[in-house]
Amino acid sequence: MMYRTHLAFAFLIGLFAINILHPSNQILFMSVVLFSGLLPDIDHPKSKIGSKVKIIGWLFEHRGFFHSLFMLIIASIIAFFISNKIYATAVFIGFLSHISIDAITKQGIMPLHPLSKISIRGFVETSSVLEYLIFFGIIVLSIWKLISF
Repeated sequence: MMYRTHLAFAFLIGLFAINILHPSNQILFMSVVLFSGLLPDIDHPKSKIGSKVKIIGWLFEHRGFFHSLFMLIIASIIAFFISNKIYATAVFIGFLSHISIDAITKQGIMPLHPLSKISIRGFVETSSVLEYLIFFGIIVLSIWKLISF
């Protein structure tokens, strides 16, 4: 998926999470969700985040370890020790939103990488018309959610 689709989906999921978790600083919570929604693509040297730390993209396979459930857990644990459980939850939500929506693409994800190369693949081609339709659908749902607060 394109970075904008990841941001939109993380934002939508973050809106639902705010209603459930009631973080004291909603702006910071959403910022963490959005950043974490882009974080798994750090393994791609041409991504928004990966272009800043290209060495990770050279060392790791794209949609490998950084798109796995193991990295999801590691990132959440690190966030817990750096801050607290609410922001660790924000990292978890953003990161999970990223790998979940990548799972519906034709490239898919390997959720148990590096232990297993088994992948979950979908039907959406990245940057296709279908992805744009999904993106706009997410935007519409986000606006609906914002209005219904």
